[in-house]
Amino acid sequence: MALVIDKHELAELIGPICKVSWIEAQCRAKKIPHTRIGNKYGFTHEHVAEILAMHERRPEPQQPAAAPEPAPRRKSRAPRTPRALPPPTPGGVTPLRDRGLPVHRLRGRAMPDIAS
Repeated sequence: MALVIDKHELAELIGPICKVSWIEAQCRAKKIPHTRIGNKYGFTHEHVAEILAMHERRPEPQQPAAAPEPAPRRKSRAPRTPRALPPPTPGGVTPLRDRGLPVHRLRGRAMPDIAS
């Protein structure tokens, strides 16, 4: 007969890092093996061994150090073509182009009445 332990005993058995809420969430998502008796989760020793094996991480084998890969090169941008300037005025001065007000300055202002 396999002994069944509950979620609190499993949390104590696994260690101080494991919380009961994590065990409950994993059981609800059916990510760890368990038995359900009534409304209680139960775990056999085989379940505990399988849970520990599922979450075991081993170091990867050391491989000889490879030469570092060169950093990826940025794509060079095409040179910008200058915008055509408006023709100079008769006085020989090129006028600045109107850029209008920034959007944040237009907020909350009443629109001017043009109809008058």
